[in-house]
Amino acid sequence: MADHVSKKVIIVGGSLGGLFTGIVFHRLGYNVTILERNLPSALKDQGAGISLSTLYPPLRESFKKLGTSGSPLVDFLEQYDRTKTPSLSLTQFQYLNKDGSVKEKIDIAGKFASWELLYNVMRANFDSGYELGYVRAAGKREGDGIATYLSGVRVIDLKEVGNLVRVEYESMEVRSTLEADIVVAADGASSTVRKILLPEVGRIYAGYLIWRGTVRESFLDEETRIFLSGKLSQSFSKNSQAINYSIPGLNGSLDPAEILANCVWYSNANEEELKRILTDSRGVSHIYSLGIGKIDPNIKIEQIKAAKAILPPPLAEVFQKIEHPFIQAVTDNLAPKSVFMGGKVFLVGDALAGLRPHTAAGTAQAAMNALLLKNVFEKDGGMGIEEWEKASVDWAKFAQNVGVQMGNLSQFGDHPMADNGEPPK
Repeated sequence: MADHVSKKVIIVGGSLGGLFTGIVFHRLGYNVTILERNLPSALKDQGAGISLSTLYPPLRESFKKLGTSGSPLVDFLEQYDRTKTPSLSLTQFQYLNKDGSVKEKIDIAGKFASWELLYNVMRANFDSGYELGYVRAAGKREGDGIATYLSGVRVIDLKEVGNLVRVEYESMEVRSTLEADIVVAADGASSTVRKILLPEVGRIYAGYLIWRGTVRESFLDEETRIFLSGKLSQSFSKNSQAINYSIPGLNGSLDPAEILANCVWYSNANEEELKRILTDSRGVSHIYSLGIGKIDPNIKIEQIKAAKAILPPPLAEVFQKIEHPFIQAVTDNLAPKSVFMGGKVFLVGDALAGLRPHTAAGTAQAAMNALLLKNVFEKDGGMGIEEWEKASVDWAKFAQNVGVQMGNLSQFGDHPMADNGEPPK
């Protein structure tokens, strides 16, 4: 789309995917409004790490075919991050046996960050006045559009009205509407926009969940800290996969005393067990996730016992020392198309396809979608809307299939790197 007359864009969803897309349109001169369902307090202390680098070779090669370096997140930051906030580099990947010994080591060149750090960096690049002590404001430049970020906004409906799309939303129990030339749905795996457009597409539980959380590496025993710090460590056993890697500390700190150990532990649970685990400490049932500080203490005690029995001692120690873990059910969702209303509405990121976390490519997918949208909407970008849709949907199908294979092998199969020997004494 070489020339555009339209200048208004609404992004539904203000997490990373929404911010990536919002930044792209903002830098192209569009006036962008992001509508985020959660209040700012709900987006703090997410307690999760993110691999900026795409490490799994088949996915890296698939990204290269779409014109990226193979790591769209790294590409996005190089092109759009005016704050130049540093990430953490890891150089070694190690598979662990159940007794904690190293089965295999692989040299890697990976960049890692925390969700909260990346979110605040993206906010600083989108909102010209957004600034924290550790992330400086990016500032507005000539040619940038107007950027507006609204929190606590629940989208109710959207309709095509002539050449525009009207979005109806509710904030503080007051209903309002906005109209725009382009609407991008970046509202996650449970996307409201996707439910409106494709009500038949929902989330399907995969049969297992993830325990996640962080703890300062300096809080670990010295031997464990030295063994894990600066590395990506992984172990497999029957129906279990556990991963640990270092990420920046609070406020993006790279001080060794504040670097965090980030734990990701996949654990099987049938539907009945899932319901029990996702019932919080107040007896309230949740469907797909249970946030920090909400887990029933008895459930946490059960999982700590399981960690001691299943995980290699270094990874078990990390899990035991996480004060407030959180839980996410692993689900699949895939939309058969990503463009609607004659090229005025787009699905991106998890709203388009929720990938299994084994791929470590969900955030990269959103970055890739945004980078390719730039090629559609910038002058002489060289990509048409139909081409963008084919590229985004075809890649999503491929990546979801890869993730399903990885998850089924680790959780229900006989993984070649699994060690099902006797647990440590």
